[in-house]
Amino acid sequence: MSRFESLLADLVNIESLTGDEENVALFLADTLRADGYTVELIPIAPSSRRLNIYAYVGSARSTKCLLTTHIDTVPPFIPFSGPDERGIVHGRGTCDAKGAAVAQILAVNELVESGAVQEGDVAMMYVVGEEVDGVGMKAASKMGLHWDSIVFGEPTEGKLALGHKGILLFELSASGVACHSGYPHLGKSANHILIPVLSDFLKMNLPVDDLLGPSTINIGTVHGGEAPNILAPSSTATISIRVSTAFDTLKASSLEILAQHPEVNFKLLAEYGPPRLHSDVPDFQTINVGFGTDIPFLTGHDAPETKKMLYGPGSIFVAHTSTEQVALADLVKCKDGYKKLVLYCLGR
Repeated sequence: MSRFESLLADLVNIESLTGDEENVALFLADTLRADGYTVELIPIAPSSRRLNIYAYVGSARSTKCLLTTHIDTVPPFIPFSGPDERGIVHGRGTCDAKGAAVAQILAVNELVESGAVQEGDVAMMYVVGEEVDGVGMKAASKMGLHWDSIVFGEPTEGKLALGHKGILLFELSASGVACHSGYPHLGKSANHILIPVLSDFLKMNLPVDDLLGPSTINIGTVHGGEAPNILAPSSTATISIRVSTAFDTLKASSLEILAQHPEVNFKLLAEYGPPRLHSDVPDFQTINVGFGTDIPFLTGHDAPETKKMLYGPGSIFVAHTSTEQVALADLVKCKDGYKKLVLYCLGR
């Protein structure tokens, strides 16, 4: 079994659903120490058992380049299996994003062993919480470090992402008064209060970006009511808007809709505009992606001279599915791709 296969199998077989990443963090820290790196386990908050991993060569904590991805996964846990006759392995996290972590680690190993990079050149960081709220990357922003170039690992089919969309994530709620549906004048339906605002959101004129394409909206969850013959006493919904351009305008339009429905309460759970990504690298193909990442949560790295790149093995079309997979050949390709990107970032 190759190091690619064995390390990925070990990582995938450690369940690490968002919020429960401690065991995989401890294993990965031990692995990186065994490979010769200085390793820091960094709690995302005092006394928290949710740990980011930061690894580097020697004693130079501050480096020019950073490779990073996340170690949490969406549910349900799916153990590692394969490879099949096509050289494809399956399991939760194989492409999103433990496969990227394996390719990054082996890339840096080869660069160090060959002498192509030295102390102070490159570090690796593996964070928690990307799949929910980006809490790991938010914690990384407080480390007091700055990198000139950062390569984020996500399933981009071995191509550099041109960019990705921002997000507006709303949680809506309404309260009513339950009563028999045969006598609606005795109560108030929370569903009837909530449905018109959802309809208004679906009628929004969503902006289109020449590079990232159309902004999109999804009413992801709707919950309300107790029975067909009872007016709903409560109702909730979540709305996710993937924003390709005109973030401030779209946010203002959303708030204007909500202001027109004062009986609906709302929380803005997440918001960020489309991050600026660097994709003009010789010999790399590019891709347009529609998913979000924790890139916007790494603050202090928005200057034009800071290169942020998004690159990794596997396809987003199988991430978060029961058939999540990655080809071992794609892991090898991306390992070589990460090596090239590190050297590009270092000007070598």
